[in-house]
Amino acid sequence: MPNTVGAKKANRQSERKHSRNQHFLALYREARRSFEKAIATPITRDEGNVLLSKLYSVIDRLVKKNIIHANNGSRRKSQFSKQLKSVTKPA
Repeated sequence: MPNTVGAKKANRQSERKHSRNQHFLALYREARRSFEKAIATPITRDEGNVLLSKLYSVIDRLVKKNIIHANNGSRRKSQFSKQLKSVTKPA
């Protein structure tokens, strides 16, 4: 339990940031799950690219808001691209 005024303020700020980060991470998890569910079924490359672009958008938003590091975001995008390429056939 924070005792000083400054510690109480820091605790409030930390709780707000945590809540905000969890919101955006939940959006990422939702987009990732829908992408993984879609690639588990047979889809065309074009359908996969639509889902991939939505996932990229969420990842880019996380990077922009400093929720994840830029290199982490790039690595995740690369891995999802590899997954899509391995399961789809050209349209």
